[in-house]
Amino acid sequence: MQERYSHILEQWFIMEPPLFQVLCIHELVPNTQMKCPLRSGRKKLEYNPDIVVEMSDDALEEALRAEAVRLLLKHPYERRPDGCSQQAMGLASNLVVGDNYSHPRFRIETPADFGLKSGMNYEWYAREVEKQQSGGGNGDGDNDSESGGAGEKHRDLAELWEEDELTVQMINGVISSTKSWGSISGNFAEILTSSLKAKINWRNVFAGFRASIISSKRKLTRMKPNRRTGFDNMGSIRRFDTKLLVAVDVSGSISSESLQYFYGVINSAFKYGFESIDVVQFDCGVRVVQNLKKVVKDVGIVGRGGTSFQEPVDFAHENGYDGLIMLTDGYAPAPDIPEGFKAGILWVCENEDCLNHHKHWMEKSGRTCVMQIG
Repeated sequence: MQERYSHILEQWFIMEPPLFQVLCIHELVPNTQMKCPLRSGRKKLEYNPDIVVEMSDDALEEALRAEAVRLLLKHPYERRPDGCSQQAMGLASNLVVGDNYSHPRFRIETPADFGLKSGMNYEWYAREVEKQQSGGGNGDGDNDSESGGAGEKHRDLAELWEEDELTVQMINGVISSTKSWGSISGNFAEILTSSLKAKINWRNVFAGFRASIISSKRKLTRMKPNRRTGFDNMGSIRRFDTKLLVAVDVSGSISSESLQYFYGVINSAFKYGFESIDVVQFDCGVRVVQNLKKVVKDVGIVGRGGTSFQEPVDFAHENGYDGLIMLTDGYAPAPDIPEGFKAGILWVCENEDCLNHHKHWMEKSGRTCVMQIG
């Protein structure tokens, strides 16, 4: 394998600069335990010698192209869709690669194989595949085989994947420095180049938002010395009984799919240290009030009327919340913030278009971010 791999890279040095460079970031390592021929992650490019030895040189080269394209998309390092299995992640990544890059000698799945539309992002495919695997889809392709060998291959494919900002920046460096794209089409090159634009990661914003509202609970006390001056001045203690309210927009303009995403955001709050979360559903009024102490899977939606942000803002004010997260598409008048309102507000928009359209007024009352990345 090492000799065949070196020969391919020698050819790519001139003909396929971005593919060559992104693979050179990774160490070639054998692994006879995995079911897929190649996989990447954790700065490694692993191969199964027992499978690769049966592949022709052309098939091996195309398999390496597919893995290099996956790395340029940064799937092994940047994106882990909430609520999706490792198996769904691996298959979804293949769908994006197969949708954008043809590999006739190395079979890779396409969206059409699973009855899915072309041109969607990785996170969307991962959620759709997860639905099909759990019995909620109606794809008419090869998804039945996901319960057997194909499923194991996709699960193995994503086994090394984990967020790694340093490697993401290295791959971004490859993309930004590329002048000749070789066999990569102009349209796909534009997709890769657009991925360099700074994106707001709501997970990071969420974690920072938690820290900001917890810090507001600091209380001065004579029972603890000041770290600098001892008992001459009061020290401080932090109370971790933060009250968080999540307001979910269930108006008619919000799709059922987006509502599922919204509750994925809510479930992620438990990862950031919240022991209990109050959730309200709202359209033109507050419809449902829930206190959640664990991840919620089955969600009943009430409402689907117009939208008013004033009701959840007033509800947060009247009940003394420290933080208010608004999950919405933003299409409603800006609320009037009551005098003495103490809750920090985080506006989580449905997508980037909604964020760009509304952030000019949202930023006057709180922080903003977009929910869907990609």
